[in-house]
Amino acid sequence: MNVKNKQKVDLINNELEKLPIHEHCYFKPESILFSDEVRGLCEKNSCGMYGTSWACPPAVGTMEECKEKCFRYENAFMFTTATEMKNSFDIKGWHEARIKHEKLTDKVADLFRKEYENPLVLSTEGCTLCAVCTYPDSPCRFPERMYPAIEGYGILVTKQAEFCGIHYNNGPNTVTYFSIIFFNNCVETAI
Repeated sequence: MNVKNKQKVDLINNELEKLPIHEHCYFKPESILFSDEVRGLCEKNSCGMYGTSWACPPAVGTMEECKEKCFRYENAFMFTTATEMKNSFDIKGWHEARIKHEKLTDKVADLFRKEYENPLVLSTEGCTLCAVCTYPDSPCRFPERMYPAIEGYGILVTKQAEFCGIHYNNGPNTVTYFSIIFFNNCVETAI
């Protein structure tokens, strides 16, 4: 890592310490564990978001295109939030925790956007910014705040968390949400 990039990472890390991040790690995109099964769950519409949002397949591209997007970057940063629930069936609590996680993702994304050009931000379970998504008829209304789903890219979060030393499960009656930000060491210049 060059000196200028180390300074940028140090600056970001100082700001990250002020945020309610549960766990985090930096890693190289080459280490990502992609899974046809994970992407297949999207295509089987197991969550009901397939074909309804710019944040989910098929709008995010094929699995090969998603891999290519990730591999365009030199570095990745994964972070989590972990929230205690009333019980395992606290649907309202899950929803509230997800909203808090997405607000935190906005803050973390802003930190990286200030220091790096065009980072790629992936987050949880598809976008919920709009009551009705414009997909596929019109462009996304909020492209800077719409984060494609990690699983929609085919990333096996359970194994990626393990690789990064991050807990996927933080105990009974908790929900853990993940986001990943991909970034390059320096601003690319046009030739």
